[in-house]
Amino acid sequence: MITKSFDIKHLLHIIILMFACSILMCATIYAQSNDTIKAQSPSLYELRHERYIKRWNKLIPNQATVQYAGSIGMFSAGAGWRYGRNHHWETDLLLGFLPKYHSETAHMTFTIKERYIPWHCKISSRWDIEPLTTGIFFNTISGEDFWKHQPSRYPKHYYGFSTKIRSNVFLGQRLRYNIPKRKRLFHQAVLIYYEISSCDLYIVSKATNKDFPWRETLSLAIGVKWEL
Repeated sequence: MITKSFDIKHLLHIIILMFACSILMCATIYAQSNDTIKAQSPSLYELRHERYIKRWNKLIPNQATVQYAGSIGMFSAGAGWRYGRNHHWETDLLLGFLPKYHSETAHMTFTIKERYIPWHCKISSRWDIEPLTTGIFFNTISGEDFWKHQPSRYPKHYYGFSTKIRSNVFLGQRLRYNIPKRKRLFHQAVLIYYEISSCDLYIVSKATNKDFPWRETLSLAIGVKWEL
């Protein structure tokens, strides 16, 4: 009888000891897992540094453009950014070259262009069409033949526009080819486009003079764009 009682007490002690050990083990594992999670979680400094890097990365251009004609030189090229939800907005900075025609020397042009693309229509896995692109751009030209303010040799208000800076509006369309991922080297897509534009001076001339020719009012541009 005493032996039986001793065996039961001994068994209870063993069970209690095992239970206590299991609880202690679980607590230790939980504490270690919390320490691991805390160690893996980025610190406040790391989060701030990551945001800082992301902001600077946004300044890196993510597209390149080459354009023929379009009132900003015979040829122009530059870099730009696409941004916004679904990449509906683009900003381009373009440097152009205008050979000498009616002037004694060639000229360089500088253009800043803002573009809005309301729709991206997928034709297939590789091809997209953008049925409408629209926006504005401002460009300036080098050389002493062009001026921002009317020279004193002309009567006051003789010229209502600056000959050095032009404001323009445009409409166009684009076709986009999405390069398969396994074949990408430097670009993820190539686009070809055309744009029809007109500047402030020509719009006013056409509005005030119906005989002003359309071929001088509108300008056609053709270009290629690479998305990085």
